[in-house]
This record gives sequence, structure tokens and C-alpha cells, in this order.
Amino acid sequence: MDNRGARLMPLPMILFHAGTGPDTQAVGIALEEMMLDYKLAPGRAPVPVTVLGQARMPGHNNILIALARKTGRFLPDVTAAAPWLAKTPQGLAAIESQLATRDFLMDAYTVIDMAMYPLVVRNGAAIADYPLTEAWAERLRIRPAVGRGMGVVGA
Repeated sequence: MDNRGARLMPLPMILFHAGTGPDTQAVGIALEEMMLDYKLAPGRAPVPVTVLGQARMPGHNNILIALARKTGRFLPDVTAAAPWLAKTPQGLAAIESQLATRDFLMDAYTVIDMAMYPLVVRNGAAIADYPLTEAWAERLRIRPAVGRGMGVVGA
């Protein structure tokens, strides 16, 4: 699906119960990239949760795929994305290998990149040993929505 396409239909305001750390940052990036209206709920949740109308969606991977489906933007092939959505995230070597033939983890920029970016940048100096991953992280870092999403809540 074309990631540059318009939203399928306007979504009402999303209430975002933020957790801490990279999972929350990934949801923040998605909300910003998709230009969705959202409001941060007070306090912190154990895991990120969004509320859209009466529907509560817990967990960053569920939220990312649901938002991509609802907006028609940044949606990966879910079967190909499954290893990247697993409870144990892919390591830097797997990311480096995936980037050997593409600019983004799923060819086009998707919620998988949004999910992995906060985890990768937490590796700090270790990224220097993975030049393709380092270049990918820099491509994402300069995206304004990524910066805003990373700053939605403190990590």
C-alpha cells in the first residue's frame, strides 16, 4: 500500500496512555508520522495503551498495526513483519542484514521502522559497528515526526 496516501477516514481524538521507554516512543512516532490527533493521558501505564472511542488497544505492536490499518499508511506485509513484532526484538546484526538490500526494514518506511528505531538508538556506541544500521538510524533521526514522537514522553 502507498505510504503517502491520505487517511481512509478521519479518526476521532486518540487518548494515549503512555508507558515509558522505547515502546511508548514507537507509538509516539506513529501518532506523529500519521498526523493523528491525540492527547496524552495523565500518569503512566505499564504498557502503552490507546483509546479510540470505546476501543482500548494495549501494547505497542498492536497499536502500530491497528493505526496503520485505520489510516492506510505505513502498513507492512504483516507476515513479513512478524519476526520484527515478536516479543524478543531483532538485534543489530539482524537489522544490518535486513538493510543490506533496502533503505528501510520492509523496503518502504513502515511501522516496523518506527518500532525498531527507539530500540536501536538505545544501543548508543554499539551502532557504530553496524554501518547500514547507523545510516538507517540517521535517515529516521532527521524525520521531524520521529523527533516529535521520541519526545512525546521521556524515556
